[in-house]
Amino acid sequence: MNIGIDCDGVLTDMSAYIFRYGEKWFGRKPTDPDALDITDIFNCTKLQETLFGLRYFLTYCKKWPPRKYASAAVKKLKNDGNRVFQITARKFTSWDGPVSRVSRFIYKKWLKEHGFEFNGIFYCSESRGPADKMRGVRRFGVDVMIDDRPDVALYLAEKGVKVLLFDARYNKTISHRNITRVYDWIDVYRKISEIKK
Repeated sequence: MNIGIDCDGVLTDMSAYIFRYGEKWFGRKPTDPDALDITDIFNCTKLQETLFGLRYFLTYCKKWPPRKYASAAVKKLKNDGNRVFQITARKFTSWDGPVSRVSRFIYKKWLKEHGFEFNGIFYCSESRGPADKMRGVRRFGVDVMIDDRPDVALYLAEKGVKVLLFDARYNKTISHRNITRVYDWIDVYRKISEIKK
C-alpha cells in the first residue's frame, strides 16, 4: 500500500506550538482555540502573524518534537511492506531560490534527527493547498492520505481518496464516507492495518 503523510498537524502537533508560543507572543489566551490559522486563533492581523512567524517559526522547524510514536509507526508501516511518502505544504519549501533550499534542508534534517525515512517527498504550495496535495497523491499513487486540514481532507475524499483525518479541534465538523478519523499514531497504524485486510 502507498501511504501519503502530511507533516504539520500530523507528524507534529502544530496547534500545541501555536498555543504555547502564541500566548507568549500576544500575552493572552487564544480568542478562538477551535480555529486553524493563527490569525483566527489569536484574532490578529497578517502583519502580527508575520512578526510571530519571524520570531518563532524557525524554532518550530528545528526543535518542535514529533507526535508520540509517529516515528515508530512510520517505521512499522514501512517494515510491513508499505511505501510511505511525505506530502507537505511546509512553509517556503515549494518556492524557488535560496529560501526554499534552506527550508528543505532544515526540514530534511529534522526528519532525519527524529528517525523518519520516506520513499519520497512532495512539497506542496500553500496557496494551491488541496489541489497541490492531490498532485502529490497522484504522483506517488497514494492509496491512503493522512492529513489534518479540513479543506484538504474533503477535497481528497470527494476525489475518491481514502483519508485518515488526524483529529483536531479545527476539524471536528468534517465527515465524509472516505474520511476516517484517527486520534494518535497507534490508531493510525491500527486503521491502516484494517484497511489492508
